[in-house]
Amino acid sequence: MDCGTLFIDVGLEAGATPWWIAAFKGEFMNMVSRVRDILVSPNAEWPVIAAEPADIGALYTGYIAPLAAIGPIATLVGAVLRGYGTGAIVILAVIGFVFALITVFIVGLVFGKVAPMFGGRDDMDRGLKLVAYSSTPYWLGGIFNLVPLLGLLALVAAIYGIYLLYLGATPVMGVPRDKAVGYTVVAVIIYIALTVLIGMVVGVVFLAMIGGAAR
Repeated sequence: MDCGTLFIDVGLEAGATPWWIAAFKGEFMNMVSRVRDILVSPNAEWPVIAAEPADIGALYTGYIAPLAAIGPIATLVGAVLRGYGTGAIVILAVIGFVFALITVFIVGLVFGKVAPMFGGRDDMDRGLKLVAYSSTPYWLGGIFNLVPLLGLLALVAAIYGIYLLYLGATPVMGVPRDKAVGYTVVAVIIYIALTVLIGMVVGVVFLAMIGGAAR
């Protein structure tokens, strides 16, 4: 194989964009478009989401993980800017990120199991899509962790996420519109309860790791 063939194979021929960069840009732009559409025109976007084939791996790598990382990264950067040590904050950020990914999976499973109680579908994949896309404003609000005093804005973002959840209950989970409010209330209570519970686990794990490092 000559050098020219090698360059073509890896997508580095003169003037060409490497395939892996093009793929990353494509995934990034898809994520940006979905974020924009679910925030600006959710009534039109939820049916599109509902019709898409479920791909949990792609949903995690192309949407959930990048957005869920915003809060932990902002917390870390904010701590550094305020002069705090980074060691413990890095550990907390990493643990928080991992448990956030776990929380989404568990909540998606529960969303699917609760839906039949309100006339909807028992479908974990759809439940995961519902929790992932309705959590968009909450995850974006994580940027306010840079400045804790802006925490109220993060709360506003979370409230908008509840509204998105309500709008998505019917097209995604098949919950009749007249039962969507009840489903949303129960789903939010479960989401908050699981988040608090898992947050407590994160705290215990964090303290255990810090305590072990101090010995």
